[in-house]
Amino acid sequence: MAHTLTVMHPVAALEGAGIETEIAPRPTTLDGLRVGLIWNRKRGGDAILEQVGTMLTNRFSDVKLNIYQGSIPTPSDMLDQAAEECDVVVGSSSD
Repeated sequence: MAHTLTVMHPVAALEGAGIETEIAPRPTTLDGLRVGLIWNRKRGGDAILEQVGTMLTNRFSDVKLNIYQGSIPTPSDMLDQAAEECDVVVGSSSD
């Protein structure tokens, strides 16, 4: 089943053309998977990721959380590391 997702960034027009990519495959469950939580250090993002982590560990069995503290923008090497070490990654942006 194919889906289309269009992501618009409010300053993209100022910085250049948008980049379109395919949607990553989604697992049917997070049981036993490694989930990366990436905080970009915006205020409140750490609190929401803590809640997400708690909800995931309560809902899925044997889920393992990897926490990453990035920056704005999050460095490419950290994103690559998270992609290599985790099955699924959740990022935060908050204020």
